[in-house]
Amino acid sequence: MADGRRQTAGGHPASASARLGARDAWLSRLCGRAWPEGLLLDALSLSPALDVLDVGAGDGRLLRELARRGHAGRVVGIDPTPGPGVQPASMVALPFPDASFAVVLFVRVLAHLPDPARALAEARRVLRPGGQVWDAAHGPVHLRATWAALGQPLAPGDTLPESALTVTCPLTVTGDDARFLLGTYGKEAEVSPHLFPVQDAAQLLVWSLAP
Repeated sequence: MADGRRQTAGGHPASASARLGARDAWLSRLCGRAWPEGLLLDALSLSPALDVLDVGAGDGRLLRELARRGHAGRVVGIDPTPGPGVQPASMVALPFPDASFAVVLFVRVLAHLPDPARALAEARRVLRPGGQVWDAAHGPVHLRATWAALGQPLAPGDTLPESALTVTCPLTVTGDDARFLLGTYGKEAEVSPHLFPVQDAAQLLVWSLAP
């Protein structure tokens, strides 16, 4: 492509971050609300005056959602490969003084880092006394029925600690939806039309990791 973005043979963006963005946009359409940032912010009910740091902000969608909601506090996002409006920085060496933020967010990031303990220690370093650190990750219900209908049930994962919040959006997934979502994972499978639509859900589990 002229702008340098590669596409897969099935028409899906080739990079992992682009595939994630395409998947989230599709899930947002099925939810009727921004996934996951809109539903997550609804659940957290952050005060509009708080200074917020989004660690692993990616393309900055959560920052834009906060701005759309009229958030008055300082909002900063960092990522090693940042999108528009996001600062380039390491997640384990945050370029901020101690006690800089009232809220630090890790959205689908912390469990995928090589050294999550160090990233969490950095988050706590830049957190103000009494502040909040939130970690969000997909829960066990996330798209489970769709994967099962595709003959690819999710493998059992580690036992998760009890979450402080569970954010769930019910979905009706058609065969076309399943085919698209599968492509955003870089996978191929036979989509049996008679098994769709399925009643499914997008799900986040959210933990408070404040000191």
